[in-house]
Amino acid sequence: MITNDWSRRVLPHSPLEALAPGLWQVTGTLLRNPLPRNMVVWRTPEGGLLIHSGVCLDDDQTARLDALGEVTHVVVPCRMHRSDAPAFAARYPGAKVLAPACAKSAVEEVTAVHATCEDALPELGVTMHTPKGLAPFELHYELPLEGERRALVMTDALFNLAQAPPRGVGGFMMKLMGSVGPLGITRIGRTLMLKDKEAFRSHLTELAALPGLVALCVGHGAAVTEDVAGALKDAAGRV
Repeated sequence: MITNDWSRRVLPHSPLEALAPGLWQVTGTLLRNPLPRNMVVWRTPEGGLLIHSGVCLDDDQTARLDALGEVTHVVVPCRMHRSDAPAFAARYPGAKVLAPACAKSAVEEVTAVHATCEDALPELGVTMHTPKGLAPFELHYELPLEGERRALVMTDALFNLAQAPPRGVGGFMMKLMGSVGPLGITRIGRTLMLKDKEAFRSHLTELAALPGLVALCVGHGAAVTEDVAGALKDAAGRV
């Protein structure tokens, strides 16, 4: 059930984990679903916080989040990652709720959207990459960090569940379905999103060539913080 009641949306989750200066991640859970999900927090050049794919937090971690700065932007990246968006909009009424143009109408079914990512994020220095070879579903975000470093944030185009696969019967079923493995597009992703293998390979290879990459965050699975370029090239080879 989608609700704007923050406390009712809180499920077990990890603490905020620092991935790089100005970049954090929380790994949360889903109700009756073994698939882990990630929220990314990025400090914008203006000093505010941008939330990507929000996960409602317990009191301790909410206090940690609020201590980092003011939440100024909430990115709802796609239809499948909108369940906690109304609660974020209610808790942080001063924040701008954003969605990619391809997901805006779906997100507006659960909460108001102030602007598209394409219109609002360039002013924060964010470069958006439309994933070639995939059906319109999500954008890939290149975030500036300190110095010349960069982070990439995706949602469902790539999973990275090999290091900490879901457990139990649900995890076993996910493995059978081809959703558990090294960084790459899943079997379900191939069926629902992949339209052109060569174009998607080219997209991942082009991302790998971006200078200064120190982190890659995906919607499900571990963040990559070492040899991001190599990990993307390997994922391209597995398409």
